[in-house]
Amino acid sequence: MIAACRNARCFQNVARYLEQPKAGREDVPRIMWTDARNLIHTDNLDQAAREMALMARSNTRVEQPALHMSISWAPEDNPSPEQMREVAYRVQDAIGLENHQCVLVAHGDEAYAHVHTITNRIHPESSQSRPRTLFYRTIETTLRHTEREMGFRETPGHLFQLPGQQPPDRTESLSKTAHKATTRRREIPFQVIVRDRAEHHFTQARSWQDLHHRLDLEDLRLKPRGRGLVVTDGHEFAKCSSVAPDVSLRKLEARFKTPFTPPEIESREKELGTLKHQLQLLPDPPTTRQKSKLAQSFIRLDQVCPNLPAQLGTQAYRMLKSWAEHERALHDLGL
Repeated sequence: MIAACRNARCFQNVARYLEQPKAGREDVPRIMWTDARNLIHTDNLDQAAREMALMARSNTRVEQPALHMSISWAPEDNPSPEQMREVAYRVQDAIGLENHQCVLVAHGDEAYAHVHTITNRIHPESSQSRPRTLFYRTIETTLRHTEREMGFRETPGHLFQLPGQQPPDRTESLSKTAHKATTRRREIPFQVIVRDRAEHHFTQARSWQDLHHRLDLEDLRLKPRGRGLVVTDGHEFAKCSSVAPDVSLRKLEARFKTPFTPPEIESREKELGTLKHQLQLLPDPPTTRQKSKLAQSFIRLDQVCPNLPAQLGTQAYRMLKSWAEHERALHDLGL
């Protein structure tokens, strides 16, 4: 069994999502059965959601009072409704929500059995909120023991394994988006394409500059996103941590012993260093060709480096700026 959960702002929105048929599968029954505890309205999902929303108003400091969780079984498992209820409530109890309002919704629109839970994080008596933490280790521990007890297919978790189990290989995992691309649209996920083309570059690179150069050969580049790093071809994105082992932003920075530098900044710094070196070697007086070459490099850098005068020095900056203006004038005249 596997579980996924997230916090949400609106109970009614989660309830509507669980009720509405999926696009293209309107003829497939979505809800097989429901169940509830610590609620007055147990037969109507919308009324149950409204009841939980009303209770959540007792603690207005909590922005996301709804906990939405799904628990899925392997396709070969055939759990009974009683077993699905037992598993769902065991998980709720394990994370300290046994006295909280909760509704179960079992779906029948997939090839595998799965049940959703909507739980009120606000306690009905104390109005205290359950922490936003999603308690994945506790959830995995409960599921691993329950699988073995009930005879379901054992699915070793990333955070907890029973004796004799091995943690799954993360490099073979697909993100939710990649899984949908494979199973529904019959496409090769971008994550898999990057893994095939660039995994060896990530593992063999010795610096950020080396990695940027290697990825550029594959028409790929790195880009920061949130607190992590993604690899992109300009259209699609894949998390670096999903491409190869030990290539998350934190682990790459530890391996290269330097913070991440975007390739465009690295290229800019390299060109700036070249410009400074050429200025040092510049004869007196410089030739017209040397002036033109330095002016063109200055024009590119002046557009992207806001602190260029400080990096070049005031005198060198003014000299290059005058050369650049002359170069622009010649260009305007078609010379």
